[in-house]
Amino acid sequence: MRKAISAHVSAGGQPTESDLEKLKSEGVNTVVNLRLEGEESSLTPAEERALAEKLGLEYHHLPISLDKLDANQVKELRDILSHSPGPVFVHCGMGQRACSLSLAASALDAESIFEQSTKLGFPVQDERLKTFLRSLQDSQERVEPGRD
Repeated sequence: MRKAISAHVSAGGQPTESDLEKLKSEGVNTVVNLRLEGEESSLTPAEERALAEKLGLEYHHLPISLDKLDANQVKELRDILSHSPGPVFVHCGMGQRACSLSLAASALDAESIFEQSTKLGFPVQDERLKTFLRSLQDSQERVEPGRD
């Protein structure tokens, strides 16, 4: 399931080979994989990279563990999103991390992230992720767009 977060960014769960082909045909230029190496998946990050690159897609593997979340990961995702030459698909296993962290990269506050993620079908249910998103807002660690 892929949902548009903005005109430039969509998020969802783990794509298959045919999903990557469909993303390419729909104009997506970049794929960002937030899954950890070793997470149960139909494709390893190396296999996904090879398929994406074969299709002419830019590919980034930015592994994000719910046990080791930090603001630098959100900044790195923001940098990837802002420097991509075209539409970006961000994914994790089921879409919760991909959707909420993509929204965090756009500098939304935590409550807006929770609301938008739920509307998009990827509610933030993991307590570690909820706490992290609130801490970004509370500590002002989130770097505003355009500010480095």
